[in-house]
Amino acid sequence: MLFFSSSVFSQGPVDGFFKGKGNLDLALSGFYQNSAKFYDGNGLIDYERTLAGASLFGEYGILENLDVITTIPFINGRLQDGGIYLKYRLFRKKFGEAFPLSVIPAIGISFPLSNYQTETSQSIGQKAIQVQPKLVLQYQTKFGLFFQAQGGYNYALLPVPSSIPISGKIGFFQNKFYADMWFDYQKGIGGKAWHVDPISSFRELFVTYSKIGGVIYYGIKPRFGFFVNGSYILSGVNLGKAFSIGGGMVYKFSFIAPTYK
Repeated sequence: MLFFSSSVFSQGPVDGFFKGKGNLDLALSGFYQNSAKFYDGNGLIDYERTLAGASLFGEYGILENLDVITTIPFINGRLQDGGIYLKYRLFRKKFGEAFPLSVIPAIGISFPLSNYQTETSQSIGQKAIQVQPKLVLQYQTKFGLFFQAQGGYNYALLPVPSSIPISGKIGFFQNKFYADMWFDYQKGIGGKAWHVDPISSFRELFVTYSKIGGVIYYGIKPRFGFFVNGSYILSGVNLGKAFSIGGGMVYKFSFIAPTYK
């Protein structure tokens, strides 16, 4: 029986863009993930696993500089750990006539949406309740190129270990087109490692990983578009050496203008 964390299917929900007051984006996506190896506490072991799922993502602009975000994931036929987040653009500093730097604190909470199993070979989550403060820095040029960095702390209620996530992203947007590439790292704090420490529950296992990924979006109409994405686990502990591919569609309600803010 092996534990697999559902937190590594995609990048986190908080970014450096804002929808604008009264605007709502809804995204429906699906994914496929496969792994043939598993990172236990001593290295790689053979472990074949295929997962599939879908998720609903929503982001609404409460104010011009304040958004609320919700996520609802559905994996292997069960609702998993959803979340709700707030992000606020504290300030945006311009260098000359362009190249603004945004400082964005955020806070969120994730929690299980169903009573899924955590102690079998099919377990894909730890049924964790986490409080997640974050800080996002985004530097955006007038040509559509942007750079983003963020870090934070995932404070988990016992017995699930907490963790420290950091990430970096580079991307480009222009009219109907958007693309980015990113790197994520998470360091599990405390907890136990499979095949190293004695455990009484898979919920005691920490999760450490590094992964890369990216997304491409194209707007078919001002309010509607499609995207494809993918990710790959480079290293870690207590998770599979997995690759994921996915895609979905985005619909924009109360759309103001076909540009990113």
